[in-house]
Amino acid sequence: MLSISRSYQYFIFLSFFFCSVHVNAQNRTPLQVTNQSPFVQLFGMPAAESATVLQSGQETSHISFNWANNYTTGNNPTEAILLDGESARLDIRWRYGFDLWEFGVDLNYSRLSGGSLDSFIESWHDWFGLPNGGRELVARDELQYLYLRNGAPQIDITDSHSGFGDTRLTGAYQLDKLGRFDVALRGGIKIPTGKREHFLSSDGVDVNLAFVMGDDLSLQRYQASYFFSVGALWTADGEVLTQYRKNSAAYYNLGLIKDFSDNWQFKLQVDGHTKLYESNLNQLGDAMQLSIGGAYQLNRDLKLDFAVAEDVITDSSSDVSFHIALFNFF
Repeated sequence: MLSISRSYQYFIFLSFFFCSVHVNAQNRTPLQVTNQSPFVQLFGMPAAESATVLQSGQETSHISFNWANNYTTGNNPTEAILLDGESARLDIRWRYGFDLWEFGVDLNYSRLSGGSLDSFIESWHDWFGLPNGGRELVARDELQYLYLRNGAPQIDITDSHSGFGDTRLTGAYQLDKLGRFDVALRGGIKIPTGKREHFLSSDGVDVNLAFVMGDDLSLQRYQASYFFSVGALWTADGEVLTQYRKNSAAYYNLGLIKDFSDNWQFKLQVDGHTKLYESNLNQLGDAMQLSIGGAYQLNRDLKLDFAVAEDVITDSSSDVSFHIALFNFF
C-alpha cells in the first residue's frame, strides 16, 4: 500500500519523466484543485482549466499532489455523519490540441488513511486560538467515514486503502480568442475504473460541461488577469448511496492571477458546487472552498504551482488541503 512518503516518491519520479522533453510554460493557469471531501471525490467534479484551448499539435501535462485532512461531525433527526481521516491523491492530466479542439485524459491514484496531520492541525488551531471542532475528543490519526440514515449505517469505512480512481476523458472547443475575452467550452466523461469497495469510485458514469472565460486585458496594467467558469455535472446512480443521490449539480470556479515578477505569481481562487446528495447535512450539501497560493517559474519550460485550500462553507470540503503541481507544455 502506498504511504505518504511513497506518494512523494511517485510524484518526483513522474515529474522528471514528464519534464524530460522540451516544453514551453503557459503564463497564467488556474490552480488544479478540487473538493477533497471523500464523498465528493467519488464523482467527476472537474478542476478549473484555462479558457485558452491548446494550439494544433501542442501537448501539455499536469502532475499534481493533494494532501487533505478531514474531521467533521453532523446530525439531524434522520442522519448522522463522521468524517475523520486523510487522503493523499496524485493526479496526472494530459491534453492535446487539434485546430480549435482539445482532447485529454485524467488519471489519479489515491490513498485513504488516518494520516499524520491531526497533531499539526490541533497545534495550529491552539496557536491562533481557533476551535478544534471536537478533534481533541477523538484519537489522532484514525480513519472512519461513517454515514447513518434512520439509524442504519449506509457507509462505514475504517480500513486504509490505496488504488487508482476513476478515469476522465476530456474535451474542449475554443469559441472565441480574437476579442477581449478568451471563451471556451470544456467537458468530460468519467469512466468508473476505480474500486467502489475501497471508496475510490462511485461505480457510475459522470458527464460534465462548462462555459469558461478568461480576461487578460482588463487588468493588464496591473500585470494580472481573471477567469471564471460555470458548468453542470450529470451523474449516474452508481453504487454509493444510490437512493440518496442527486443526479445533477452545478459547479463554478473564479480566480485572480497576479504577476509579481518574471518568476513569481500570486493566485487566489474560489471553487464551489451544489450538493450531490439528498441530505440536510452541511457535509453533504453545497460546497465552497478558497485556495490561496501561487506559482514559480522554475525555468523557461517548467512551472510549479502551490496552494492551501480551506472550506468557506463550513464542513462542505476538507478542513485543509495542501496542493502542489508541475505544469508544462511539450
